[in-house]
This record gives sequence, structure tokens and C-alpha cells, in this order.
Amino acid sequence: MNYKKVTFSIICDDEKHLEEVLNWYNKTYDTDFKIENIIYDEVNFVDISSTKFALTDIFDIGYHFGMEIQKLRERREID
Repeated sequence: MNYKKVTFSIICDDEKHLEEVLNWYNKTYDTDFKIENIIYDEVNFVDISSTKFALTDIFDIGYHFGMEIQKLRERREID
């Protein structure tokens, strides 16, 4: 585990679902990812930070968020 703060940005049009994924991931893997900032523009970005993570956690969050969005699209809950 790394205890130095890291902040990174991802493209995100639905911060509500991202927050749900982060909460699940934090509980499941004992991490502390949180949304720091949301930038609303033509392309929306979310800044996420953590001090308790492994490098693979950052990639895993992207994977789980992408899977959640795909699931919602298949159910036609989002477009």
C-alpha cells in the first residue's frame, strides 16, 4: 500500500455511478478513493484522490466503472 497522496482525472458523465463504484471499491479493498473535483465542460472530468492504494487499484477502478456503465447501457438505464 502506498500512503502518499495521488490525484488523477478520468472522463465521467455520471459522477453518481462513479461515487457508487468508489464506495464499493473502498469497502471491498480497504482503500480511500474519493472525488475531489468535478469539471463540467464539453467533456466532463472528475478528479479522484487517494492515499491508501496500490497502483493496480487505479486501473481496477477504471475497469469496474466501465463495467458498471456498460451494464447500465445494456439495461437502457443510461444512453
